[in-house]
Amino acid sequence: MIRHGESMKRILPDLFAGDEVRAERYHRGWAFQMKCGQLGRQLWFEYSPHGLWTAIGTWRTLDTGLWLAARLRAGTHFWDESCQTARLYGEDVYSALRDEV
Repeated sequence: MIRHGESMKRILPDLFAGDEVRAERYHRGWAFQMKCGQLGRQLWFEYSPHGLWTAIGTWRTLDTGLWLAARLRAGTHFWDESCQTARLYGEDVYSALRDEV
């Protein structure tokens, strides 16, 4: 299956996996994980091909989760674990990361 430029194969009826993104069926939807690296000391994560598997939310449809994974891979968004949402990179984010140094 390829959607939004992300590809996964069906491993089991309730499990899809690719090289850098995977999804498992739960009663509320699909729990997604993607290879990510942490940004600074915050609970912020960005796509990294050599990163660790990181939860990126539970979505009602596979399509929604793959859309989010594509945004993370493109580098336009990052995953904010503290509020369980994808956020756009902006000056406020860069400022927070600079202040940590």
